[in-house]
Amino acid sequence: MEPERAWPEFSLLELRQALEACSSRSASGPDHILWRHLKQILALPQCADIIIALANGCIESGHWPKQFKESTLVIIPKPNKPSYSTPKVFRPIVLLNTLGKLIKKMISNRFQHNMIKYDLVDANQMSGVQQGSTKDAGLFLAHLVRAGWAKGLQTSIVAFDVAQFFPSINHQFLLAVLKKQGFHSKVTKFFRSYLVDSFTSYAWNRDTSNLRHADVGVGQGSALSPVLSVLVIAPVMKFFRIRSVGLACTLISYVDNGDIIVQSPEIATNCVMLRHAYGIVFDLFTRSSLALEHDKTELFHFTRARTGFD
Repeated sequence: MEPERAWPEFSLLELRQALEACSSRSASGPDHILWRHLKQILALPQCADIIIALANGCIESGHWPKQFKESTLVIIPKPNKPSYSTPKVFRPIVLLNTLGKLIKKMISNRFQHNMIKYDLVDANQMSGVQQGSTKDAGLFLAHLVRAGWAKGLQTSIVAFDVAQFFPSINHQFLLAVLKKQGFHSKVTKFFRSYLVDSFTSYAWNRDTSNLRHADVGVGQGSALSPVLSVLVIAPVMKFFRIRSVGLACTLISYVDNGDIIVQSPEIATNCVMLRHAYGIVFDLFTRSSLALEHDKTELFHFTRARTGFD
């Protein structure tokens, strides 16, 4: 367990950095405040001081106001579909209160700084905390395959997906991870409030429903969701390294999906190693209260052999 770290109060610089990264084109949430409005208001020092005090107060009191827990989920059709008779041709867009989004961006930026400074996430966790991107991961895989061929090795990859990742994150497990990673107790207390009693209304064309409970997982559309999800995966990555010693395999995570990579002179040997490695990954995700979507799992072989293989 990491030692508990101090959580200093937010500064004016952190507020400005979070605000500058916000697009003025974003749609407003239930509070009907646009980013351009907030930028104009917070240009006044006395107003900025009030928002900083509010952000610090949320952490110190361990409380996330109910006004920031309300959202609107707008259901819009995906363009150019031949038929709109099935749910998958629609895309849900979550609209959150703008002021709450700003404070979450400040917390998210602080989390990312802590993760990198204190080495809280694995180097093979791509995206979410400025560790890299799927493009970087693609380049890494291409380099690995070429390097393997140069050594006479065959490369095999199992690509897997986590089922309903963001909604499935277990709150108690997440809180335990925050404590284990050394985040201050007042931060853990804050998230006990942040994760519960959320409500959303569903908007379809001109119709809007009443508020409904939306307490599952960490939700999508929030600045905090990616960093919290990366923290949840970090223990999986750590224990996989320990349990996979001797398998000569690599695990890469892209938030809600990942790759298991093995190399050896024979494809058949790769398959044996991948079977063991996938079993370890499956067990670790299950212990983290997450499930893999087996029907989306794919196997790839990269070989220069001109003949087929069994």
